[in-house]
Amino acid sequence: MVSVAAELKLEREKRNISLAQIAEDTHISKRHLESLEAGRYADLPGGIYNRAFLRAYCESLDLDQRDFLRRYEQEMAPLTEKHPKSRVQIPPENTSQKIHPVIIWSIIILIIAIGLFAGRKWFSTVLSPYFSRAPKKSVHTEQQKQQPFSPAPVIQLNSGEKGPSVFSPTPLAPSKTQIPAGEIPAGNAPPATSPVAAKPAAMRLELVSTDKCWVSINRDGNFALRKVLEPGEMQAFDAEDKFWIEIGNAGGIQLKINGKPLKQLGLPGEVKRLLIDKKTLPDLLDANAG
Repeated sequence: MVSVAAELKLEREKRNISLAQIAEDTHISKRHLESLEAGRYADLPGGIYNRAFLRAYCESLDLDQRDFLRRYEQEMAPLTEKHPKSRVQIPPENTSQKIHPVIIWSIIILIIAIGLFAGRKWFSTVLSPYFSRAPKKSVHTEQQKQQPFSPAPVIQLNSGEKGPSVFSPTPLAPSKTQIPAGEIPAGNAPPATSPVAAKPAAMRLELVSTDKCWVSINRDGNFALRKVLEPGEMQAFDAEDKFWIEIGNAGGIQLKINGKPLKQLGLPGEVKRLLIDKKTLPDLLDANAG
């Protein structure tokens, strides 16, 4: 099939018309008309100008404009096969060696374990006030040592006596001599026993909390108290030798030994450890207290 450009040139030459004459009729430059007949559409302005040049050219030669415009559109829009895009994705080459997730998690767990082991003392100091188990019963006053049970003396009137004779029912050591019942002489009655007086404690510790405070007390090497005291709560303990005290809020508690107040232990929120015995007591007492 003859192209549009070749047929235009052929029709012009049949009519023996020059390009200069067409340029004069259409007011289109001769250079553009030459490009149109040669099929060099890229040299033309493009778009609607190319169609306008073609329409004016056909009108000058008395040709069918619609037929030439349709054929021009077909030549300008040739069918081109579009190759379908491949959906197969080729993964990029990874030259680096991957580390197995099990190895990564093992390293993380090992680092955490080492950190917990290294900071176990710090965790114990900070968290012990919140996880320490309080004693089953709140002790408010120190219980004195129980006295051995001594029943009340029995008063028995003997015949021929001016007054009653007193004897204790405390069991006596077995005797080889057996005295019949009802024949115990008045002069041989066993003497009455008096209860043994309890040994007074050397130190009495009194605590009064002015703020929420964790306290741990050890007296004479034995555990006495470990709990969080509420504001206004009071505690009292006796010891013969010494007290070892740990306080989580040094500014929130007041101490007394044998009724004498001690110096301020520290600032609010400060952790304090204190040993109270005969040697350290004079330096701990508050000299300004009345």
